[in-house]
Amino acid sequence: MKRNCILFQVILIIAGLTFYSCSVETKSLSTEQAYAELKLPEEPDSLQIHAIVQASRIWGFAKYHHPAFASRSINADAEYFCLLNDVLQAPDSMKNDICLKWISGLGPYAIRDEEDDENIETFNDFNWISDSFSLGKSLSDSLVRLRDADPGNNQYVKQTPVNVSYIEAQYSDIPQDDMAYRLLGVAKFWNAVDSYSPNRNLTDRPWDDVFAEYIALAFDRSVSFSALYSRMASELCDTHVNSWYVPIFGGHFVPLMCQFAEDRLFVTDTCSLVPNNFEIGDEIILIDSVSPIKRLDELAPYIPHSNRSSLLRDGSYATLLTAKNEACVEYVRGGKTYTIRISSVDGSKFVNRRFSSQNTSTKPEFKEVAGGIGYINISNLTCKDEQDLENFLASCDKLIIDLRAYPAEYDVLHKLLPTFFFSQAREAAEVLLPQAHRPGGFIRTTVSTRKTSEPDKLYKGKVVLLVNAHSQSMSEYFTMFLQTIPGSVTIGSQTAGADGDVTRIQLPYASFNITGAGICYPDGTNAQRNGVKIDKVVEPSAEGMIRGVDEQLQAAIDYLQGGHI
Repeated sequence: MKRNCILFQVILIIAGLTFYSCSVETKSLSTEQAYAELKLPEEPDSLQIHAIVQASRIWGFAKYHHPAFASRSINADAEYFCLLNDVLQAPDSMKNDICLKWISGLGPYAIRDEEDDENIETFNDFNWISDSFSLGKSLSDSLVRLRDADPGNNQYVKQTPVNVSYIEAQYSDIPQDDMAYRLLGVAKFWNAVDSYSPNRNLTDRPWDDVFAEYIALAFDRSVSFSALYSRMASELCDTHVNSWYVPIFGGHFVPLMCQFAEDRLFVTDTCSLVPNNFEIGDEIILIDSVSPIKRLDELAPYIPHSNRSSLLRDGSYATLLTAKNEACVEYVRGGKTYTIRISSVDGSKFVNRRFSSQNTSTKPEFKEVAGGIGYINISNLTCKDEQDLENFLASCDKLIIDLRAYPAEYDVLHKLLPTFFFSQAREAAEVLLPQAHRPGGFIRTTVSTRKTSEPDKLYKGKVVLLVNAHSQSMSEYFTMFLQTIPGSVTIGSQTAGADGDVTRIQLPYASFNITGAGICYPDGTNAQRNGVKIDKVVEPSAEGMIRGVDEQLQAAIDYLQGGHI
């Protein structure tokens, strides 16, 4: 009897210890402690790169799927450093077991309710987790089960009405350009896009294929973090992405406003930052002995762009980058070639002047451009203009709406324009909204125009929409809505191809904007990268640039005066 009593007490103690150990919340080291313990190879071989890539993918997958990361006691960045260190120190035969042990150590989890997935479409099924040959059966099975976990309220992502917001530490006191933090930045960016960007499958190179390249580049001390990040972010093929390439290539600019046409660069604004003798229409053929289009080829991997049109748009000023205080510029005017030396200006000063020039239109809100043809610039139109707009529309039976700039107010789309242009509630776009609780998934919502409440004010004349590479984001969205006007025609050149709301990812040393949602036409045509649909393509010509003619506006006028598409 006494022996049985002792045995019972032992069982109770063991059970109590087991309960205690299960109830104690797992807690990470601090990022600084984990960083101090991390030992990275100076020049990793291909097997080590492969191990880091695999560990980084597993870490990112668990970060967004496992409910442990809803807890403030779990520090994902510290967990990354710890997992990397354990994997790199282990023999090859044990690396998968290390990852499996790490996942198990995060604790148990509940399976999500399948009914919650009823309306969710998948853009990333994470099929790599089923690769039992590479991962081993036990690790693969563990990841496949984790795919169905209920992640709870993950501390690193937050659902918003328009996208998923990323919540990451902003490091202000870390070693400059450190390999460990560079690796962390690469892993954060790649996994964030992998789990929450419905546009991840629209890149030139498969998103799965770029990871190893940038993990390897993180170890290359000849590549600065700004160059590393800029190239990596540009792989997303997204014009919304901001970049750090300006300081990489000198940080100064030849102070001219230019535009490409037929792969040739022309002056469109002589700019007053530095005295010069340039005239609108001059063709820039060499800057310090390099042609602008050749210079653009060098810069292209660092300039985020959804398509060729947006690359040429941003390249028109990026090719003016220089590290020198003075540049030698060769240009052509009237068939004659001239050479001039011109002082450069600081990058921030030039960029501010550029955006001021683009977004502050000197054109009136409403004007007549030809007999009975009215013109509205969307960059000037506000809801306060309702009465003026009503009077103006009554004075013209044909109308051009210029969307080649950023709209002045978002509310114009839903409060002002419906009164005059939307006779019915028509489907205009589909929004692909990523879901914070379901990595790799999104909900598709159809968005319609708002029907006018005052049908007697509807505009009954012909409508032409003007677009080009400066039509980006909200401007592209406005265009898609205005294209529902019966009989409307869109004229111009390819738009920027960055339409959904922007979200921001904070990385060590820098942060980046990316398009946070997908935007499609109701027929499923993707506006991201493609831009809006265009009925009549009119590309600026070299001859038009030399003469200073707005060929797209002229094409709209010609059409409204009886021309054909």
